[in-house]
Amino acid sequence: VRVRLAGPVGAPVLLLEAHMDTVSPDSMPDPFTPTERDGRLYGRGTCDTKGSLAAMMAAVEALATDGSPLACTVDLLAAADEETRGGGVVAYVAAGHRPQAAIVGEPTDLRVIHAHNGCLRGEITVTGKAAHTSVAQEGINAIEGMAPVITALAGLNREIATRPGGATANGSLTVSLISGGTGLNIVPESCTIAYDRRSVPGDQTPALLAEIDAALDRARTASPGLVVQRAEPSLDIGPLSTPWDAPIVQAAIAANTSLGLDPDPTTVPYGSDASTLAAGGGIATIVYGPGNIAQAHGAGEYVELVQVERAAAFYMAAARAFATASPR
Repeated sequence: VRVRLAGPVGAPVLLLEAHMDTVSPDSMPDPFTPTERDGRLYGRGTCDTKGSLAAMMAAVEALATDGSPLACTVDLLAAADEETRGGGVVAYVAAGHRPQAAIVGEPTDLRVIHAHNGCLRGEITVTGKAAHTSVAQEGINAIEGMAPVITALAGLNREIATRPGGATANGSLTVSLISGGTGLNIVPESCTIAYDRRSVPGDQTPALLAEIDAALDRARTASPGLVVQRAEPSLDIGPLSTPWDAPIVQAAIAANTSLGLDPDPTTVPYGSDASTLAAGGGIATIVYGPGNIAQAHGAGEYVELVQVERAAAFYMAAARAFATASPR
C-alpha cells in the first residue's frame, strides 16, 4: 500500500517504509489480538514492525492536517514480504520509484541507524546412496556425510569470530536448517542444510562464497568420495552503509536532537528493507523505529507505546528537516 502526501512541485521525495508481514506466531498465545498492559502493546508484529508503521501513519496524518507547509513530498509505503525475500521493496524499486531518501521502520530503540549487516543465504546438499538399514553397508549415509560439512562451516564461523572486532566487525555464519532421509529403515540418500551468512559493510558476495567453498573443500578432503553441492544463494541482500553527511542522516540527527533523544547515528547487526532501497534503488536510507530488537520474533513480543508516540514525532520532525538538511 502506497500513500503520497504531496509537497511543493519539484520538492524532494522522502519515503517512509515499514513492512506489514510478520514471522510465524509459533507458540505465542493469541498472537493477533493486541493486548495493552503496563504501557506496552503485546502481540505478534507489535515490535517488528507494526509499531513503526503505526507511528508513520500517525505522522503522515498529522503532516497532512496540521496546516504547516511541508518542504518535501512524503511517500508512505506499507510493504509485504520483508521477513523472507523483501519482495515489497523490490517491486517498489522495480516500478521505477526513486525518492531522494528513505526511512525504514524497524525496532531501533529510537536510535538513528545509518549502517547494518547484510544477509547471504543458501543451501548445501550431500548426496549418498539409499539402502535398507538391515544392509546399511550397501548404502552411503548422506546424513553422516553432512557431519563434516557442518563441522567445517562451524569452524569457519569460529574463524570469522576471531578476526579483529569479532562478529560485530565481521558478521557470522550459521547453519540454521537441516533435512534429510525418507524413512526410519532407509539409509538416507540425501541431506540438505541451509546457512545464513551475515555480512558487514565492505563485504563482497564472491569473497563470502569463496570462504564457504573453501570450507566445503576441507570437508571433502576429510571424507573422500563425499558428494557435496552448494546451490546458488537464495537470498543476497547487501549491507547498508549511508554516510553521515547524507541529507537524510543530517535530518535524522536534527530530529532526534529536537526531541531530546540520542542524535548520534549507530549500527545494528540485523538487516532490513533498507539494503534493497540503497543498493537496488540508489536511495540514501536510514533505519529508525520504536521497540528493541530483543522483543522481536519472541513469544512475548511487545512495543513500548511511549516509544511509538516518540517515533511519530521523529518521523514528522525528520520530514520537516529533510529538505533543508546539510552536512555538519
